[in-house]
Amino acid sequence: MFLDDQTKTAFEFARDATKQLITLATGIIALEITFSKDFVRTLNECVRVYALLSWLAFLLSVLFGAMTLLALTGTLEPKDKSVPVSIRGSNVVIPSILQIILFLTGLALTVLFGVKAI
Repeated sequence: MFLDDQTKTAFEFARDATKQLITLATGIIALEITFSKDFVRTLNECVRVYALLSWLAFLLSVLFGAMTLLALTGTLEPKDKSVPVSIRGSNVVIPSILQIILFLTGLALTVLFGVKAI
């Protein structure tokens, strides 16, 4: 199968953006968990919930990122050769959008956690 340069570039950009969000989410989770022993015990239950929810959102973001990468891979080698190769298929777009939304949710919850903890 031959892909034109524009399609190749689109796949590379989609892959790179997905991998970047996975890296950021896992880094934030690791950082928060590493320092959680310093603040989780001293905070009230409401504030701790923000931290736990942010970890969950980031974890789900990573999972949907992995799904996006797998969908991109599957799209490059479709079963039906008559279907044009594109990053705009629902198998790529849906997990990608969910990854982005969950990442932004995790970020917002982390900020809320920080504000409430102060």
